[in-house]
Amino acid sequence: MRQPIPPDAGSPPQAHASVRWLRLLAWLSVVVPLSIYLIFGVIRYGSAQDEAVMRVDRSLRVAHEHAAKVMAASEVLHERVLVLVNGRNLAELRASEAALHEALRARTVDQPQIQSILILDAQGRTLASSRLLPFPVVDMSDGEYFRAHRDGHTGSFLSRPIVTRTSGERVLNLSVAFSDDQGRFGGVVNVAVLTSYFGSFFHDMVAGDPELTMSLFAASGEVYTQWPEMPDAGTRLSDAGPIMQSIYQGSEAARLRGVSSISGEDSYLAYRKVGSYPLFVAAGRDRSSMQQALLGELALLFLVGALPVCALFATATVALRNARMVLLTMEQLEKETETRRRAEEALLQAQKLEALGRLTGGVAHDFNNALMVISNNLFLLRRMAPDVGTRQIESMTRAVKSATNLTRQLLAFSRRQPLVTEHIVLQEKLPPLRDLIAPVLGSKVQLLVNVEPDTAPVQLDLAELELALLNLGINARDAMPSGGALVIHACNAPAAATGASAPAMVMIDVRDTGTGIAPELLSKVFEPFFTTKAVGQGTGLGLSQVYGMCERMGGRAEIASTVGEGTCVTLFFPRAADKAAVAAAGPAPALVALNKTVVLVEDNEEVAASVVPILESLGCRVTHVDRAVKARQLLEQGARPDLIVSDVVMPGEMDGVSLAQHIREVWPSQRLLLMTGYAEQLDNIKRMGFDVLPKPCTPQMLHAAILRVCS
Repeated sequence: MRQPIPPDAGSPPQAHASVRWLRLLAWLSVVVPLSIYLIFGVIRYGSAQDEAVMRVDRSLRVAHEHAAKVMAASEVLHERVLVLVNGRNLAELRASEAALHEALRARTVDQPQIQSILILDAQGRTLASSRLLPFPVVDMSDGEYFRAHRDGHTGSFLSRPIVTRTSGERVLNLSVAFSDDQGRFGGVVNVAVLTSYFGSFFHDMVAGDPELTMSLFAASGEVYTQWPEMPDAGTRLSDAGPIMQSIYQGSEAARLRGVSSISGEDSYLAYRKVGSYPLFVAAGRDRSSMQQALLGELALLFLVGALPVCALFATATVALRNARMVLLTMEQLEKETETRRRAEEALLQAQKLEALGRLTGGVAHDFNNALMVISNNLFLLRRMAPDVGTRQIESMTRAVKSATNLTRQLLAFSRRQPLVTEHIVLQEKLPPLRDLIAPVLGSKVQLLVNVEPDTAPVQLDLAELELALLNLGINARDAMPSGGALVIHACNAPAAATGASAPAMVMIDVRDTGTGIAPELLSKVFEPFFTTKAVGQGTGLGLSQVYGMCERMGGRAEIASTVGEGTCVTLFFPRAADKAAVAAAGPAPALVALNKTVVLVEDNEEVAASVVPILESLGCRVTHVDRAVKARQLLEQGARPDLIVSDVVMPGEMDGVSLAQHIREVWPSQRLLLMTGYAEQLDNIKRMGFDVLPKPCTPQMLHAAILRVCS
């Protein structure tokens, strides 16, 4: 016999409370995500503003430092030329034009910013130039800088932007007066600095952030150069603009917001005076582009989050409706006669248990799917913007994790946790997994992900695939303690790999350059709990998960390995559509070990940390130094590496080109390869006769260059 149900079990007050909680849950499923979205939007807007201002400040600091160095270099040229002309009479200077020309030319050889150095006598006639010999005698007494020094201006004088008479180049003139043998005004030494040199520098800076604007201008507002270029070169900054208004008020540096005279848009602006000269550097960034990018980001986030929120709300609504139906049934049952009470209570209890099972399985399953979507997007958001809203994102992540654990327990209870397969286009889904796998590999391992354009779609569980690739990435990392490369390549499996009678397959190759696996162990690697790692370093479940995942998807997994060369794990999956098998190109051949000794000259530690393991993976023994002088000292001490790989732009008394020229003179047989990230330097270096490789470059490019140079 059935046991009697207690009178208060399943009473209407409790059922009404359940309905109220479900109603609250339905509203919270919309209100909470929307509140989180609004909070994140406010925080992200503030951080975007701060980031824009920070970029403007950083660009201004770099441009100001560059301008200050150029002006300081011009002053040094003044001092060196004054030593040649001070205290000498006009006849001596005229007679020594050839020597002066050679001395001036030598001082401009390594100064690309200098257009020319010109010496004028006390009447404003040309005495000598760094560009031509002999230089035609020209009366330049009408020049702005000559008149200023003739009228008694002391120290350096910075002219307005002018176009040279000889070459038609736009320059700024930095001049200084000198004395003759009688201590009188003897003439002027003028250094003409190319404004295009600053323009090229601004162009290189803005290349990484096209929304930036840069300008170099005089205190009067006349513009020497700017980027992007305005239609009419030689324009002035608007006197009514925020920058000129601030300068007129006596400020030598300021952060501003207003309409940019360059872009004509509402912008974040900043400027700073260069030394004691009436010269200013300014930077700006368009606010509208920042706002559009932010709105696009928030719109994408809204679209991504809208689907799980709607699903969550729909699930809660269905649960609420079911609960109301149960409540209605309970109220109807209580109206039955007393004689059928026990039977009705037993029936009600059975209905409650059945409804609870359906509710547990259905609701928990839908909740878990929604939570998984939210959790994945939080993870991607944290990767795209790791410094934005960290505390709030971590709080949301913990809440999602807790809810996920609860729903997984409910699903386990109801035994309703199926394999979630979906139609996967590998060209879209596989490349983004790089951001998931790369942090696991570390900086020493290079990760390459490529998918053939004609690769067919597959039907599989994306989360299982992610876990499988993570497991393979961890194994590859452990097999490459000194660094190496991991290549993930997807394509249509050729008929030879699947068999003539087998269904068409898609294959994903995961290939590393690690230590490899002994042949006698290959047959055991897919067994659960089998591992070749030391105790405490592996569970032996990674490859078994990969194998099980492939089997569950109707495919298979294969492994091939060569000790000392690496391992390749191939995953086969049935194609989602019935297409003709397409023969795919085989995996790229492994790079031949170079077996070279290499000295890497690189001042940037982060760049060096990425190049050294690449060279080592190519079979090179690498010595890293951070200055060209240290490389020269190694050679002077007797070191003779097979190859020196040097960066071009480095601080110190010697850069990469100077090092190469010194090596050519002293050790002409020493092999050398230069690397530079400045595209405009490539042709110049090639014309000098040196091998040069652009940054960034792939390991294949580096391998080919080393073979070419060392052949």
